[in-house]
Amino acid sequence: MLALLRSHPKAVDIGLTVLIGLSTVVSAHDDEEFTWWLTSLVALASLLVRHRNPMLTFATGSVVSLLHLVMGSDLQPVDVVALVGLFSVAAWGSRRLSSGLLAAGLLVAGAWSFYASEANSRSPAPFPPRIIIIDPLRPVAEVDDGLVQDWGGFAGIGLSLAVAWLAGLNTRQRGIRLAVLEQRAADLERERDTHAALAVAAERGRISRELHDVVAHALSVVVLQAQGAQAELDRRPERSREALGAIVETGRTALSEIRLLLGALGQDAPDWEPQPGAERLPRLATDIRAAGTPVEFLVEGEPRPLSSTVDLATYRIVQESLTNVLKHAGQRASVTIVMRYEPETLEIEVTDDGNATEPPSGTGHGLEGMRERVSVLGGTFDAGPRPEGGFAVRATLPS
Repeated sequence: MLALLRSHPKAVDIGLTVLIGLSTVVSAHDDEEFTWWLTSLVALASLLVRHRNPMLTFATGSVVSLLHLVMGSDLQPVDVVALVGLFSVAAWGSRRLSSGLLAAGLLVAGAWSFYASEANSRSPAPFPPRIIIIDPLRPVAEVDDGLVQDWGGFAGIGLSLAVAWLAGLNTRQRGIRLAVLEQRAADLERERDTHAALAVAAERGRISRELHDVVAHALSVVVLQAQGAQAELDRRPERSREALGAIVETGRTALSEIRLLLGALGQDAPDWEPQPGAERLPRLATDIRAAGTPVEFLVEGEPRPLSSTVDLATYRIVQESLTNVLKHAGQRASVTIVMRYEPETLEIEVTDDGNATEPPSGTGHGLEGMRERVSVLGGTFDAGPRPEGGFAVRATLPS
């Protein structure tokens, strides 16, 4: 209901004007002068702009009420327009201005109350006695006895002004709190959307790195196997046949992993298979060995189950390291893979004795991709040439 009223302020002003106007017509005396009706109509019209110009409503209502006091009129519903105006200024206008208007209103009310008190105290006792006029069409009324009307004095008018001002301030504070809550809700919604977008971007970046690792490794193995098959085609056909079989197996494995990754992007209907982990490293070493590169795979310590993120990172780090060996170490290089299970960490070391003297260059997918994987998991990463020749990759992951 309150939201509906806030969303249709013009309808509220019209309804309030009609309500006060009808109440004034019903309660007004038949002998009210034309001036009284004209000023009352002006005061009612000012209610229609109280949201856009509350100061005009307060000023018009105050002047009209003061004129009605001077005319000696009784308090009528139209005289509360001044209170509605003060409420509107406190609610939607300047807070400092509303405080000033309250002080001015109290000052005027005090001055008028003092004037009425002094004037009434000097008025002689009515003689002859007051005449009671009985009219069947209107309530019993007394003939004007010359007393100045004060509408309850300073206490009554001052209390009315204070209540209207406090009600306006309360409405103002509620509006501010509502605006703050709405802004906070909008900020939270934007923050949620931002987090969702960042999560999607991070996931796509992760999948991009996964695709790079899979494709680069598979192509490196396929190229080496194809070269070996071509070299042995005439002299030892059986070796060529083994190399071709290895190419087929490598291609199938790579296609399966690519299908899985593309399925995460919603671009294909994948066969949901578990992500590769440390248990597949012996098979990976066998594939590299079959490609013609000697590989020694060592495990130190007691193997234990790893979390899914550490398990996948372990496989990708070794896979990318072997890919770099195939690309940069030379055809006569040999590789040693060591997995060292410590009480709270897993150490991975991939070394070769090839001819690489500088870190392989890349655009953030090779060594930088491995370093990022390790950093996200809270581990340490180091890669560089060995003093005795070759290249070494070392990573420590919390497990």
